[in-house]
Amino acid sequence: MLKKSISLLAIMLVLSFASCRSEVKNQQEPKDNYTEVSELAEQTKSESNNTPEQNAGFTPQVFFATSVSPAKPGNLVDFVWKQDGKEIKFSDYVKGKIVLLNFWGTWCPPCRREIPDLIEVHQESEGKDFVIVGITLERDIENAERNVKDFATQKGIKYLNIIDKDGAIAKAYGGINAVPTTFIIDKRGKIVETLIGARMKQDFLEAINRARK
Repeated sequence: MLKKSISLLAIMLVLSFASCRSEVKNQQEPKDNYTEVSELAEQTKSESNNTPEQNAGFTPQVFFATSVSPAKPGNLVDFVWKQDGKEIKFSDYVKGKIVLLNFWGTWCPPCRREIPDLIEVHQESEGKDFVIVGITLERDIENAERNVKDFATQKGIKYLNIIDKDGAIAKAYGGINAVPTTFIIDKRGKIVETLIGARMKQDFLEAINRARK
């Protein structure tokens, strides 16, 4: 009788644990169409060790896209944002340059893990025929600007980031189903490579060099 009671108790504990795990998993399901991609995430660098104090003294370039223009598949999608009271077109901003267009979100661990590598690529390539632009797909749209600016300040992200408030940019690129997703765009405005999942610095550099050929 005692053995039966112990066995019954063990079964109840197992079922209870499985239910809790299932409940937690359901709570963690994305509330939007974007899924975080962990591919190669373990190979990327850990979170940057920089502190807000170390990165103080600059204002992160974070803006909302105000309009998006349709484009043919495989081509650069143009959009506009307001900066210092002026409207700026993406096509003008990147004219004559190779573009690394990184779709990411502050809520996405693999995205955050590859940020230090992107920062290094930006620092080493700044002023050359190359530019990095981040497109943030935030879940908390109400606080998106503050969240992205705080994160950019903390990590020292000095390249441009555009908040895709209604997902129009992602949709114009054919839909972004997983983040991070990175497009390498050549000087003619053609998408020459798509990287789905977190990557390391060397992966980005190699893709950029391929775009130069």
